[in-house]
Amino acid sequence: MKILIWGFQVNPEIRDSVIDLIEQLKESDHAVFILDSFAMAIQLDNDIEHIPEHTVPDDIDMILSIGGDGTLLSAAQSVMKRPIPLLGVNLGSLGFLTGLERDWRSNLAEVLAGHYTVEERMVLNCRQMNEDGKDVTFWGLNDVVIERGEYFTMLAMQVHVNGRYLNTYSADGLILATPTGSTAYNLATGGPILDPGLEAIIITPIAPHTLSVRPIVLPADARIEIKLVKPEQKGRIYIDGKVWKPLNASDSLRIRTSSYRIKLVTLPGLTFYDKLREKFHWGRRSAL
Repeated sequence: MKILIWGFQVNPEIRDSVIDLIEQLKESDHAVFILDSFAMAIQLDNDIEHIPEHTVPDDIDMILSIGGDGTLLSAAQSVMKRPIPLLGVNLGSLGFLTGLERDWRSNLAEVLAGHYTVEERMVLNCRQMNEDGKDVTFWGLNDVVIERGEYFTMLAMQVHVNGRYLNTYSADGLILATPTGSTAYNLATGGPILDPGLEAIIITPIAPHTLSVRPIVLPADARIEIKLVKPEQKGRIYIDGKVWKPLNASDSLRIRTSSYRIKLVTLPGLTFYDKLREKFHWGRRSAL
């Protein structure tokens, strides 16, 4: 296989892991490449080929993301339109998207032997249109987040679903999350956890002014349109926490499920429910 090592975090554990990882991959006769900025950041001195972030070859068979969920999300942005599987090695904190944990060495051997499964995850398509008719499109594996801009004021956001008025939210912002992203920012703001195998879109307000406003789960075929209500308002759009753009009152956001899918590599037998129990310590009694 042709395997690209991806990352951007820098610490001794990550550097040592990358060196071990390269050695194990070479011993297994795989072609190894590394993201050029990552190699420079960890001061890697070896003879493997360095690849720039925006020129990932189509014939890469797998990307190994070293870090946490944020690192894997950046890798997902690079392969959004291509069916290149992603395998995350969690050297961060929670690691809901990563397939391997800190004891990755033995489990990686199983993956290299072909003992793994690939899950296809839903992606959001976000189209930003301005009053001149110009538009730009983004794709997010986790979420599309609308937040207030540089001024400390609430946003008034009018939301339509399939052409029908849903609500005008007065809040610090809105999160539109996929089931994959339900355990990220959505969860931190009180949104529900969804099984990543579902096809759905969650709308979760951030610090809503009205206490009766709650998150809502929409079907995957929903067509969502969002506009700022007040002409003087300005906000920001964040895609997976990696890409951001300014949002003006004259802009319109149209969000729907994308035809693209992200492929995540997982170990057989490790379920989403196993991860929930492990990461959130469900079923464990704390000592008094």
